[in-house]
Amino acid sequence: MPYAKNALDGNRVYFEDDGGNGAAIVLHGGLVDSVALVRGSHIAQALQGLPEEFRLIYVDHRGVGRSDKPHKAEAYAMPLRVADAVAVLDELGIERAHFIGNSWGGRLDFGIGEHAPERVLSLVIGGQQPYAIDPDGTLTHAVTETLAESRRGGSLEPFVDMLETFAGGQLPDALRERWLDNDPVAIEAAWSAALAEGVISEDLRGWQIRCLIYVGSGDVDFQDQARRASDEIPRAEFISLEEPDHVSAHLAQVDPLLPAVLRTLRGNT
Repeated sequence: MPYAKNALDGNRVYFEDDGGNGAAIVLHGGLVDSVALVRGSHIAQALQGLPEEFRLIYVDHRGVGRSDKPHKAEAYAMPLRVADAVAVLDELGIERAHFIGNSWGGRLDFGIGEHAPERVLSLVIGGQQPYAIDPDGTLTHAVTETLAESRRGGSLEPFVDMLETFAGGQLPDALRERWLDNDPVAIEAAWSAALAEGVISEDLRGWQIRCLIYVGSGDVDFQDQARRASDEIPRAEFISLEEPDHVSAHLAQVDPLLPAVLRTLRGNT
């Protein structure tokens, strides 16, 4: 199986590379999205139709899927998570890549932009922001509570049930099963690290990376701060999707977003 080894702490991350000669795009999903789900995301499916232009690489976050799953929060510090992404590029001999991240993957992309800008062609960031996470946010509070319950019960069912409630309807069985197929202790540790890490960048105005930042219009946890980030980053574009909450935007169709995604990617190839 294809793994990359983190040079800082030795943890391994699993990835899949579709190959080709196009510009490399590294895709990360949400907090509990394995490679299989990232492959099936609407953005990935749209880009899969352009194999001559783009080389798609899908990565399991540490703690997710086939990647290593440390149980201590300190193992999920942002510099270590960024080093995972860099390790994938190094393993494949790729100097610079585009990064597309949704939700948890979007926060990682802000970290990559801060800690490894020399490896970045562009960033496409969905449903996230680079500032300290407000523990009292509607979704944030629900995530914290249900992950603690999930850890105590040994199953992510309380957490996934909460996501389904936010989505406003029953999730497809296949999606629920893949979300449930994660280690609740590792996922809570990752989340605890994010709550404690504070601001990712002290100087977004100094960034020279082309960015596309998008978020659901009803995502009260992330909408305002995502827009603020796009105002501070000189080469950023912001799109507000007509979605009522974070989870709905995470699962939204790509059609209204694709032109902007392609514009961002093609601006740096």
